[in-house]
Amino acid sequence: NSLITFNNPRIDNVLNAILERNNDYLSSNEIAQGIVYPQDKLNKKNADKLGEGFNLNDGIFQLNESELKSLNLNEDEYSIVKPFYTTTELNKYFGDRDNKEWILYTKSDIKYNIESYPNIKEHLDKYSEVITSDNKPYGLHRARNEEFFKGEKIISLRKNYQPCFTYTDFDCYVSQTYFSIQTERLNQRYLTGLLNSNVFAFWLKYQGKMQGDLYQVDKEPLMNLPIINPTEE
Repeated sequence: NSLITFNNPRIDNVLNAILERNNDYLSSNEIAQGIVYPQDKLNKKNADKLGEGFNLNDGIFQLNESELKSLNLNEDEYSIVKPFYTTTELNKYFGDRDNKEWILYTKSDIKYNIESYPNIKEHLDKYSEVITSDNKPYGLHRARNEEFFKGEKIISLRKNYQPCFTYTDFDCYVSQTYFSIQTERLNQRYLTGLLNSNVFAFWLKYQGKMQGDLYQVDKEPLMNLPIINPTEE
């Protein structure tokens, strides 16, 4: 009842050597997937459906700076606008704090107090016909646990030609194309270096998920990474 893998014996020797050194793993409650909208920006099909005055890539839940300013939000409304990050800012090892996009971070309970956010309500009402969220038309489909977007954490890109892990110590909201790793058991700067190493790229290639030439670093492969947690000495 276990997986059968067909590897070159030389590769197996390296994998076994890595496995013999490990003394820790990430747990399920230390990893969370990013936000699911599903309507971040307007696609062509929905733009055509809405008709005149609506354009491809108009922001719905995800807004650029000019779109955000045009909403003329009040102070309470700005409290649920969060900095949003993509591969533009999130690089291997480190992230640029200067975000270009914003997200209307509306949780499932927004329907009970949407009247407190009149400008956001007016904005989302325009797109209500194409918003398919479980919490439509005002709530994100899956807002996730907000704590995973705050403070010190590692942002893991789900699909890429090489594993990409980004250390951030600022509020950083991301989509479902990322996972967020937060742990108090490991030094997260050290862990960022370890996760970006050639050793872990090798491990993920042969013991993780690959989609052609792409690494597919989902939650299960992250939980199965054999981590060396060193002593302070």
